[in-house]
Amino acid sequence: MAEVNLDDVQSWIDQGRLDATKRITPRELILSGLVKGRVEGVKILARGSELLKQPIDVLVSRASAEAIAAIEAAGGKIVTRYYTRLAIMRLVKNQSVNTDKPLPLGKDKIEAAVKAGLGRAHFRLPDPTSRDDFEYYRDPAHRGYMSYMVARGQSPSLYFKVPGEQKITSEAKTTKKEEEETLW
Repeated sequence: MAEVNLDDVQSWIDQGRLDATKRITPRELILSGLVKGRVEGVKILARGSELLKQPIDVLVSRASAEAIAAIEAAGGKIVTRYYTRLAIMRLVKNQSVNTDKPLPLGKDKIEAAVKAGLGRAHFRLPDPTSRDDFEYYRDPAHRGYMSYMVARGQSPSLYFKVPGEQKITSEAKTTKKEEEETLW
């Protein structure tokens, strides 16, 4: 992951290399020269958060809690989305469309999305496949693009029960003999 600090983002905006009125994505960060090389994702960090002057709309792979708080305090919006190295490469080459929506489910929805949304693009962005990534992008605290899947009071975890939801079990039945043998 390439790490980008908020003071660098503000500096690039001040220099005119990034447009604060448009969504800032890994594609824009790479094309502006703020991120160099082949990256698998971009993580926003909070260094220089007090320098952020205007609201920005950010769509990146990951973000620290302090960076999320600083962007939202300035009136901006942040969404985290799963990317792969190949997906970012295709975004930079305009072979894919950057979206904060997961892949649609169902044959009829997929065909409609392909016809309506891709246009010039040939590839869709992938969704996570590992448990850790899936849970990260389902978590509203991380502003994950799949957080709409988590109902209020529900955990983003796929394997653990939510506290307070217990299976009701009946009390153990005691026999008359056991009751008579009990001393207290």
